[in-house]
Amino acid sequence: MAEDVSVTYSALYTQRMALEAASRDLTDSTDSAHDTDTGVQAPVGRTSLREMLEGALGETRAHVELGEHDVQVVMGRIRDIETQTEELDIRLGAGWEDLPL
Repeated sequence: MAEDVSVTYSALYTQRMALEAASRDLTDSTDSAHDTDTGVQAPVGRTSLREMLEGALGETRAHVELGEHDVQVVMGRIRDIETQTEELDIRLGAGWEDLPL
């Protein structure tokens, strides 16, 4: 039983950390793309292309920021389950291993 709780806690923690890292990497990438010169200048005939590209980058960044909130909510729920798993392990306490199964 203790091994099951340990495996569950470890899996939850690992998934939460992976989710956090992926979210951070995506945010960093979109920030970098948004802050980087698009390489499209504004000579005659390219103004609209530059504006469309910058608009698309801005829209992508907005979607990532909205998704980041959802990631924070999921991470909070996983953290709550981790805490409940830990509390369950503590409540089971010592001595249960001696019980006949």
